[in-house]
Amino acid sequence: MNQEFFQYVDIGIRTGRGQAFGVTANQSLIAQAMCLKEIRDSQEYKTLDLTWQEFCARYVGMTRKRVDELIHNLEEFGSEYFRLSEIIRVSPETYRQIADKVEGEQIEIDGQMVLIAPENAPRIRTAIQQLRSQLQKAKKQEGVAVLGVLSLNRLIDDGVLEMTRASELCDDSDARRSLLGIADFAIRRLTRVSNLLRKAELAV
Repeated sequence: MNQEFFQYVDIGIRTGRGQAFGVTANQSLIAQAMCLKEIRDSQEYKTLDLTWQEFCARYVGMTRKRVDELIHNLEEFGSEYFRLSEIIRVSPETYRQIADKVEGEQIEIDGQMVLIAPENAPRIRTAIQQLRSQLQKAKKQEGVAVLGVLSLNRLIDDGVLEMTRASELCDDSDARRSLLGIADFAIRRLTRVSNLLRKAELAV
C-alpha cells in the first residue's frame, strides 16, 4: 500500500472523529476544533480532491464558515473558551470581555477562583450576566462623555468661526474693540480651563 493510501486512511479516521465530535455535546468541541485545525493547516483534505468548503460540508457536516469559526475561537482563546462553553452558552464577544478573569479551569468571581464545572454553572452564569451589564453600562457612560466632548468642540468651533467672520466683515473701530475684548476674555477663560486640566492630569 502506497503513502497516498495511508493519507486517505488517516484523514478518514480523523474526519470520522470530527463528525463524532459534532454529534456529541459541547464537551467535544475542543477536540473537534483541534482536529479540524490540523486538517486545514496541513491541507490534507486536498488528498480527497476537495476544496476546504467542500470538505467541511461533505465530511464534517458543517459549513465552512462554522468550521472556520471553531478554529478561530481555538486560535484566539485557547481551550479555556471551549471549557466554559461546556457548561454555559457564551459568545466570542462576551468571552473577550471576561477573558482576563478566566485562568485554566477556573474563573474569578468576586475575588475568588471558581472551578468551571457543571455544579457551578448557575453561579458562573449569574456572574457573567452581571459583569456584562456593568461593562455595557460603563461603555454607555463613556459614550455619553465622548458625545459631551464632541458637543463642546463643536460649540467652540462654531464660536471661533462666527468671531472670524465678524472680524473680517467689521469696518467699525468700536465694533472691532468689542470683538477684541470678547476674544481676549475667551482666551483667558480657556487658558484657565487648560491649566486646571493640565494640573489634574499631572496629579494622576
